[in-house]
Amino acid sequence: MSYLLFPGRHLVNTTFQEQYLQRVLSQPPAALPGFLPGSDATEKPPVEILFAITSANQENSRYNPIPFHIRAVGVDRFARQLPAAATFRHRIFGIPHYGHTRNFAAFTIKEIAHQSERTILLTPANCLVLCSTPEVIKLYQELGFPIAPAELAETEMRPATPIEIIREIGAQKDWRSGDLVKTQLAASHGSLFEDFPEVPKRIARLYQDPLTNQEGSLTATRNYSSYARGMNEIIRLKYLDIRHTLKPGRIVDEGCADGALLAEISQDFPDADLFGIDLSAEFAGRFQERQRAGEFSGAYVHFFHRNLLDSLFEEESIDTTICNSTLHELWSYASQEKTVRAYLAEKFRQLRPGGRLIIRDVLGPEDGDATVDLWCSPDDGENPAPAELASRKERDQEWLQRLSTRARFHLFARDFLPANRSFSFAETEEAGRPVFRLTLRQAAEFLSKKDYTDNWKSEMNEEFCFWSFSQWKNTLVETGFQVLENVNDPASGSRAYANPWIIQNRYEDRVSISTTEGTKLPWPPTNMVLVAEKPLG
Repeated sequence: MSYLLFPGRHLVNTTFQEQYLQRVLSQPPAALPGFLPGSDATEKPPVEILFAITSANQENSRYNPIPFHIRAVGVDRFARQLPAAATFRHRIFGIPHYGHTRNFAAFTIKEIAHQSERTILLTPANCLVLCSTPEVIKLYQELGFPIAPAELAETEMRPATPIEIIREIGAQKDWRSGDLVKTQLAASHGSLFEDFPEVPKRIARLYQDPLTNQEGSLTATRNYSSYARGMNEIIRLKYLDIRHTLKPGRIVDEGCADGALLAEISQDFPDADLFGIDLSAEFAGRFQERQRAGEFSGAYVHFFHRNLLDSLFEEESIDTTICNSTLHELWSYASQEKTVRAYLAEKFRQLRPGGRLIIRDVLGPEDGDATVDLWCSPDDGENPAPAELASRKERDQEWLQRLSTRARFHLFARDFLPANRSFSFAETEEAGRPVFRLTLRQAAEFLSKKDYTDNWKSEMNEEFCFWSFSQWKNTLVETGFQVLENVNDPASGSRAYANPWIIQNRYEDRVSISTTEGTKLPWPPTNMVLVAEKPLG
C-alpha cells in the first residue's frame, strides 16, 4: 500500500491542488517538480490519499474560520471530483490543534494510526507527504518522509494558497466577486459555499471584525487557563453579588468566558433562556464542553462566538443583560468612550421596558486627578536595579512574584499602555520614606493590577480606572436608563465598594496612599455593581 499524506487546515481547495494531485497520482514521485527524497526509495505513485485536516477542534477565528464538519464535506467533494487517470481511494482524518510544537508531524502520524485502529501505520517507505509550508516540511523530513512540495516548487508563476483565497473572501461583500475565487477556487468549494452560504458570511465577519486577532481573541498574551481559573474561583461570590437584581426570562451574559456564571444562573432560573456571548475561540470551546457535560441544569443555553459590538438580538427582546468584567475590555481594546457609549445604547435598544442591564466591573476613584503620594514596600521582595528592569523583556510569573511592590511599580510604569501614553510620576519622600507622587487614578490603576503576575502582559493593555462611579451613573442616565439605588439597603442596588479581601491580602503593609501633606487616604473602590433599568412606557 502506498499513501499520500496531505496535511493542512483544508479551509478550501484550489484548482492548482486539483491539477497537482493528478500528477502525483500518475507519476513516480521523483518526476514531480522540486521533489525532496526521504530516507527510503519511493518509486511508485500513491494509491490512497489521506487528508489530515489539522486544527479540527478549532473554528470561528481568522486562522480557522470554518468548522471541521464543513471542511470535511468540502474535502470529500474535492476528492470525489478529482479527474485522475489512476484509481485511488481517499480518507479524511481530523487532527486536533496542538499549537506550535516540533512534534506536530509525529503527532499527526500517531493520530492517524489510532483513528484508523492501527490499520494505517505511516512510514517513509510507504508514504509521500504533500506539503508546501517550509516549517512543516522540515518536521516531516526529520522523520525521513519524502516530500511533494506542491505550490512551493512553482517558481515562475506561484499559484494562490488556500489562505490567500480565504483572505480575499474575507474582504469582499460578495464572496463570488474576487479574482482568486473566480480563477483558482476549486469547483468543489464553489458549490460548497453555495450550499452552505453561512460559511462565506462568517469568513467576512471574522476578517472584518476590528477587535478580533488571528486566533479569535482580544489579545495574544492572555493565559486563558489561568484567567478562567482565577475568574471561576470567585464566580459564586460574583453571582451572589448580582443574583437578586436579575429579571427572569431571556438572560444574556455578555463576555461570558467559559459559561461559569451562566451555570450558576441556570440553578436558580431553570426555565429561562440563557445566552452567552464571547469573542474568544478558546472560551468557545470551554463553554461547549460545559454544555456537553450538562452543567446548565437543563435550561436552554445558546453560545454566540461573536464580537460584543455586534447587534444580535431584536429590539425589546431581552429581560436581563449582564456585563461581568467586560466593559473595561471594550474601552481598552476598541475606541474607549465612543465604543462604550455605543455599546450601552445597543443594550438599551435590545432590552424590554422594565428590563435590566447589570454591570459588575472595575472603576476609578471619584477624585482621580488629585495628586497623591503612593508608598510601595521595598521589603516584600527583590529590588533589581532600574537598568535590569529596563533591559528585561520577559515577564514570567515566577520572576514577577519575586519582585517587591516597589519594584513592580517601576515595572508597571514602564509597561502600562505603552502604545497610548507615558506614565509620568515623581519620586519624593514622605515622613522619611520614599514615595511616588502621581494622580489618584494612576495609583488606583497600579493597585488594581500589581498582583496579576500570571497575565501581566495582557493586563498592561487594559485600563480599569477611566470612569468613576458617578461618571458611570451619569453615562447610563444619558443613555436613557434609570440607575437603581437603595440608600436603606445599598447591597440591593447599585454600589461601589473596596473589596475587603483585596485590602487585607494585597494592600495592607504593602502600599498606602496619602495626600501630599501626609494625611492617609481611604482605599479607592475596587469594584462596582450597576443596576440600570429601561423605563416602562
